[in-house]
Amino acid sequence: MLGRIWERYFIYLVAAVMLGVFAILTPNILSGANIINVLTNAATVAIAAAGMTFAITGGGFDLSIGSTLAITTCVLGRLIPELGLWGSFAIALAVGTLLGAVNGIIITKFQIQTFVATLSTMIIYRGLALIYTQGHDATLYSYLDIKVFTGGDILGVPVPIVLTACVFLLAFAVYRWTPFGVQVRSIGSNITASRVSGIPVDRTLIAIFVVTSVTAVLSGTLLTSQLLTGNGRVGQGFELEAITATILGGTSLSGGRGNIWGTLVAALLLTIIANGLNLLGLPDQYQRLAKGLIFILALTADSVGRLIRERRS
Repeated sequence: MLGRIWERYFIYLVAAVMLGVFAILTPNILSGANIINVLTNAATVAIAAAGMTFAITGGGFDLSIGSTLAITTCVLGRLIPELGLWGSFAIALAVGTLLGAVNGIIITKFQIQTFVATLSTMIIYRGLALIYTQGHDATLYSYLDIKVFTGGDILGVPVPIVLTACVFLLAFAVYRWTPFGVQVRSIGSNITASRVSGIPVDRTLIAIFVVTSVTAVLSGTLLTSQLLTGNGRVGQGFELEAITATILGGTSLSGGRGNIWGTLVAALLLTIIANGLNLLGLPDQYQRLAKGLIFILALTADSVGRLIRERRS
């Protein structure tokens, strides 16, 4: 019980403390405009982390999402001038689905360990992105329809916030109330027992990696809308931010236990820290240092939660 409480609520305590610290150091962080800014900026990592929550709960992770994000920006950058926004977005989703399925097939059918498989596809997918654009930027400065994803709003609420809310509501519903969510948790807890009990393990694992890739496509779309550029070099290190948000949010690195809302709060925390450091006028290297320390904190919190569970069992 104590271990479960630690995993589920640790992130809320950390977020409250960090927000309080920054509120003292720079009160502007609590202004309405800045809160909207934080929520909007958090969307890119948060949405990808929602997909990563399923991957880690299922006993693995996906190191290739940063490269999938890069491919998405390149597909949109190259195709929007020819096919328009929505046709290009549909193709980007199809490409992301294919890349995720390839990850899942490599892991399940070729029995390659998740780390090795997704590390390899991370390199391959980024190479494909660079080949597709021949190493050049695919700019969209004359095609501003895509700005709807970051500059538009729905009933006065910025689109990135609405999209993040929809993704997490759907993710929570799938995780909590569908057979797929049950199967993901079962596979992460004990893959052998899951096979024996008749769960379609291979099919579920492939679906998990499709989910992570599709959420990476959504994040890549937001990034393209923000930058108005497709670039095969963007998103380097993005996978670590998504993994950090997921683990820090209370999803067990050993699998079997996820925390959808904790992932969202952790993604917001990462953005709050970056925003707070910006308001304090500290340069980018301090943000990198903070992200590294937070990653260690996430791993430590996961280890502590696991030790508490073991002692209680």
